[in-house]
Amino acid sequence: MKRCATVALLTSITASAASAADPVELSAFIALARPEPTLQVSYGADPTQAVDIFLPVGPGPHPVAILIHGGCWSTVASGREQLRHLGADLAEHGIAVWSLGYRRANEAGGGYPGTFQDVGAAIDRLRDDAPTYHLDLSRTVLVGHSAGGHLALWAAARKGLPPASPLHVPSPFMSRAVISLAGVGDLKTFARFIPLHCGDGILERLAPPDRLTEVSPATLPAPEAPIVMVSGVLDRLVPPYVARDYARARQGKAGSVRLVDIPGAGHFDLVVTSAPAWADIRHLIQTALEAP
Repeated sequence: MKRCATVALLTSITASAASAADPVELSAFIALARPEPTLQVSYGADPTQAVDIFLPVGPGPHPVAILIHGGCWSTVASGREQLRHLGADLAEHGIAVWSLGYRRANEAGGGYPGTFQDVGAAIDRLRDDAPTYHLDLSRTVLVGHSAGGHLALWAAARKGLPPASPLHVPSPFMSRAVISLAGVGDLKTFARFIPLHCGDGILERLAPPDRLTEVSPATLPAPEAPIVMVSGVLDRLVPPYVARDYARARQGKAGSVRLVDIPGAGHFDLVVTSAPAWADIRHLIQTALEAP
């Protein structure tokens, strides 16, 4: 018998700390210093088809946070470079980071199916390279921000893709847990906002109408991994109700969804290490990676 989806709402996390400062603006996020990764590996011929790896000090085996960057699925924003400061921070806390790049919807080879094939291939590459870099595949968490949150939710559900889909692979690597930071889980309900935020043509290239059921996490079979949907209460780009739309779509399905609202936080507070919200995000990551 299927387990009913569990939706738990945490309405107050670090309320006093997070509300002490104004939300982080895009300009401040762009201006952040971003350290170089420990190394990079390629999984395809395009420069964006590569992974930044951050390794902690010590022999390992290290738990792994798989990061997926946002940026409207578009080249208007930088790629995997935008999360390098998170990679350095997590590595300092003993967590290896596998931060993947992918071809965006408005570049050659991106959109459907390329963007999704890239995300799947980059995640599956982790399984092959884990012994080389002393990574513990029994302790992994998938973390995506904004558009990357959508892709993280999709990756967690891709095991349920129909065999005839070009996005289907026989044995995808499944992370133990998923944390979506201001991610979009239901593309259908959010579709009208994508042209406003991301520009014309992105949605059509990413999710053609006849393929929407393959790329919207809300329409795919429920992931086996538990899902945490994190929202900044003051997020004007992906407000908290977007996470609730996904949770509502998952009601009655297997698996679990937890909604976490961070007071005082905006869209970019969730991925800025100096913002009060980041301590809560890091704690969620560490908790997801604890030994069973």
